[in-house]
Amino acid sequence: MSSTETLTTPTPSAEFHTHRLANGLQILAQRMPDLESVALCFFVRTGARDEHDPALYGVSHFLEHMVFKGSQHRDAEQITLAFNHMGAEFNAFTSVEQTVFYARVLREYVPSAVDLLSDMMRPRLAEEDFNLERNVIIEEIARSEDSPMSQAYRKLLQTYFAGQSLGHDVLGTRESISEMHVDQMRAYQRRRYAANNLILSIAGNFEWDQVVELAERHCGAWESGEQGRQASAFAPDAARTSVVVKPNQKQQFVLIASPSISMQDPDLYAAELAVMVLGDGSGSRLFWNIFQKGLAESVGAAISPFDQTGLLLTYASTTPDHAPAILELLRAELKGLAEDGVHEDELRRAKDKLVSRTVLDGEAAFSRMQDLSYHWVAQGKLESIADEMAAIEAVTLDDIRRVLDRFPPTDRQVTTAYGPLEAGALGLSA
Repeated sequence: MSSTETLTTPTPSAEFHTHRLANGLQILAQRMPDLESVALCFFVRTGARDEHDPALYGVSHFLEHMVFKGSQHRDAEQITLAFNHMGAEFNAFTSVEQTVFYARVLREYVPSAVDLLSDMMRPRLAEEDFNLERNVIIEEIARSEDSPMSQAYRKLLQTYFAGQSLGHDVLGTRESISEMHVDQMRAYQRRRYAANNLILSIAGNFEWDQVVELAERHCGAWESGEQGRQASAFAPDAARTSVVVKPNQKQQFVLIASPSISMQDPDLYAAELAVMVLGDGSGSRLFWNIFQKGLAESVGAAISPFDQTGLLLTYASTTPDHAPAILELLRAELKGLAEDGVHEDELRRAKDKLVSRTVLDGEAAFSRMQDLSYHWVAQGKLESIADEMAAIEAVTLDDIRRVLDRFPPTDRQVTTAYGPLEAGALGLSA
């Protein structure tokens, strides 16, 4: 039996709806009647983390490309022309835990957009297209190798998540892409693009009953199958170091990661505020103590919450001359945060910034479309902007102290250096 539910909040323009088809496809919606546009997507709960067979490394991202190469009813040109006819903004992206296909359209094109995106979710995966697109992916891998910061971050994840699929590169490897067969992708698509592993998310000015009817018509016959993943908590068992020496590189990148909060954790907002105090783009401790003093080209900190696990990342890009001192300053700031916590005035400023960011993002249908899926996957519920604002404002200094005690920023640090300096010059063991 399919189920449907309407959830309303006292916040203007925050009318939520949920519905689940008999085959398990979840529909999430927020109606924003003051807009003239609609943002909608298919959120597929699969990514590089779900590629356990080395022969499949990069298949999620490769498949994202192939979805645009033709469906059961349209070829690649017809897909592009159909989006153009709607005047749509459309694209897709793949990460370690999800693949998202989206479009932004005027409200009158909702039926056409649901029809087109639904059709694309059942791609033809023709062998000829597969072999041609393989070269595009290999070129993309080559371009990524020319980005030092991207390479440094990949090396950090590989070291931090050693032996775990979260350390896999979303693009895959030259070897895995070169040797992959179209039948392997077809089997992966059947398994991971099952109806009950997808979410149809929509935000903007639409008619809810129409959306449900469209989903039933275009997606109701899809088969159910594998859902979610077997995710478990993970943290490195000890501190680790990796040093990649690039003698001709002019910049030195230093990155430090430590265990942090998962996407399901109720302390998520407390952790996010603490990290903003440490390394937000402006007005943070790293900003004033390193960037404003001209010691680094860029510096910051962020949390990456994943399914059942997460990490705190602190990073800097600087000259080789400054790099050893910068590494010590990063460690000192992490130690200061762990031992002293944050101050009331810092917390107030962080709250003001996070609330403002939440409200400004929440005024856009595209942002709300994404948030619906992320909140549902993480918490099994939908949150209005008012809910998020209240949760942010409710965070206390005691909450931040608790999360810093649970996940000390100095604990089991994984340090990665990428640039011209040898380990010894940075005071690191190779």
